[in-house]
Amino acid sequence: MTIEKPAITDSPLHPPIAQRWSPRLYDSDHELSEAELAALGEAFRWAPSSNNQQPWQVVFLSRGSEKFNAIAERGLTGFNQTWAPSASAFAVVLAAKTHEGKDREQAGTYFDVGLASSQLVMQAQSMGLYSHFMGGIIPDEISRIIGDESHWVVCVITVGVQGELESAESAIQDRERTPRARKSSGEVYKINP
Repeated sequence: MTIEKPAITDSPLHPPIAQRWSPRLYDSDHELSEAELAALGEAFRWAPSSNNQQPWQVVFLSRGSEKFNAIAERGLTGFNQTWAPSASAFAVVLAAKTHEGKDREQAGTYFDVGLASSQLVMQAQSMGLYSHFMGGIIPDEISRIIGDESHWVVCVITVGVQGELESAESAIQDRERTPRARKSSGEVYKINP
């Protein structure tokens, strides 16, 4: 049995936004094709950015590849180490440290990269895939694994299809069953205050 967790919203949302959530349970037999990975990459590539500088890269690593395994073993922290290796792929999100020979300001760069990452996640959702942003990573180790010191490692996003709940260990089942929650709308946005 797979789980759906549609958002309970105060206003109607576009279905892919309302239905998007971050599972920790993936089908460890599912593989993503190069065409599917390319579609995710294109969504990332076509995101808006300040002055169209596109200060980003994404490195896709398929489950079972040498670099995927190295990140799963040495680049993830805490609970991420238990569930993330079942994903079909890791999307390692990178932010440029420089532009035209000048140091980039990290906050603005991360904002642009966040927009690109969001588009990747929504593209995945539209393709019937699930994704999960992971901040519990060791960026310096991931930089060494992928061989890129010229970018900041922002996050790793797991991508794949949802696994069967009944086959998961109880800690994963408990987390997957936990209802989605958000702050109230009044705490997050104001309209004409």
